[in-house]
Amino acid sequence: MTEIIFGGVEIPSNRTLLERTGVQNVMLNYWGLRKRGLPKTKPYLIGEHFLPQMKVWVDSGAVQADKANLSERELEEYVADYEDFIAMNYDRIEGFTEFDSQTLGLPAIVHNRAVYENDPKLWVVWHETYSILLLDDWAAQYQNIAIPGTALDSVTTLAGAVRRIKSVQNVQFHGLAAAKPDNIRSVPLDTVSTLSWLSPMRRGETIVWDNAKLVRYPKGMKDQARKRYKSVVEKAGLDFTKFVDDDTTEATKVAIWSYLQLEKTMVKKQNNPNGVTNGRIVSDNSDDTLYTGLMETGIGGSNNSGTEVRKVTRTEIVQRDQNEVSPLPVFGFEMKTVVETENGHDVLKDVPVVQSQYGSLRQCNTCFVASNCPAFKPDNSCAFNLPVEVKTKEQLKSLLTAIVEMQGQRVAFMRFAEEMNGGYADPNVSQEIDRLFKLVANLKDLETNKEFVQITASRQTSGGVLSAIFGDRAQALREMEHPILEEQTTMIIKDSLEGTI
Repeated sequence: MTEIIFGGVEIPSNRTLLERTGVQNVMLNYWGLRKRGLPKTKPYLIGEHFLPQMKVWVDSGAVQADKANLSERELEEYVADYEDFIAMNYDRIEGFTEFDSQTLGLPAIVHNRAVYENDPKLWVVWHETYSILLLDDWAAQYQNIAIPGTALDSVTTLAGAVRRIKSVQNVQFHGLAAAKPDNIRSVPLDTVSTLSWLSPMRRGETIVWDNAKLVRYPKGMKDQARKRYKSVVEKAGLDFTKFVDDDTTEATKVAIWSYLQLEKTMVKKQNNPNGVTNGRIVSDNSDDTLYTGLMETGIGGSNNSGTEVRKVTRTEIVQRDQNEVSPLPVFGFEMKTVVETENGHDVLKDVPVVQSQYGSLRQCNTCFVASNCPAFKPDNSCAFNLPVEVKTKEQLKSLLTAIVEMQGQRVAFMRFAEEMNGGYADPNVSQEIDRLFKLVANLKDLETNKEFVQITASRQTSGGVLSAIFGDRAQALREMEHPILEEQTTMIIKDSLEGTI
């Protein structure tokens, strides 16, 4: 199942606000806790500060320690204190991240990890500087792997790797400060920690659940954005007047409630017997770079990993046998005979012509829509193809017609959502309506057969167009003592026509 974990609870006011709004999953940052000052006469016990029903995870704060430029000795002392803190609160916590200091390097991280052996509450942290092969090895050894948000951003092959690993290993993946929607949609994470709920308090932003997805507006749009969510806020049992009047506490409560609604809508069932997790966040529109560095466990930091994980010199590439080389299955190819001229002679040649490829390389285990697909089957190729062909004007017209119909359906549904949210004009609906009109205009241009010839002539001289055409003759006619009148011209033309009959 996918759970959202709210960070920032090392600050008492944040913890109290989450308690009052019914949040049960929270993450405590040990670095932030130390900075605020631990008790000197007694240990800090989580059970004395958090409600019994609250599930508490602990983040080591390694990123903040690296940013503080601590010496190696200071880092080792920090690690010892962190281990003591985990030991004292072990029975009260749900899980904890290892001290993944990139300053110490991977060998030191693995060495410090050994004290926990295969602890079910330990989260080992995989960074983008590590290899995918290492991720496979860890999945076979440990029960929980945490991935920072920066790794989800930078490693494009991570989604497929995680899906493949979860299909064969009983391991859980967790996102640390990983709230960007594009990444979370594609990577099947069991939990996602976030500080974005503090954005209304810290940045004046607006985060609200619109009955379908989580939407986020910057500070400059809050005056026009918040007014449209009257029914949503009142349905949540919150004060809409305070929300519109920029009460930061009320706006933060709306954000917390919105995240809880998002969590409720997530698909939480695992319908793959091989262990592929199909639940994942639909939308978040946020990142976690908001709050005094806390919980930014994958943001910034130096790359001081050990030599074992640094990029090594490329080995010599072995050329593949040409019999094994084939075109990439993105396009289809058809051989056609064409006539080309070489040295004045026509030559027949067979050339490849690109065409659409109906087949697909998609696989159910790594598919983007695996959680909602009605034809999902583990370890199977895709059950669908897209036989779109545009070779004639009629086929192009049919394709555009289908797209116009789909866009019309989108506009109708968005208009329905606008009405359900109180009827306040949504600029997104207007944008989609404009897009629909452009598609209709393109379709009408395709249907219209226009044939016309346009001749434009102009001259910037006193002689005019006739002078430009007939030259001196036109000027001579204009200077005659007795110029030919219109009646005379008519008679001349008439006599000429009758004389030719």
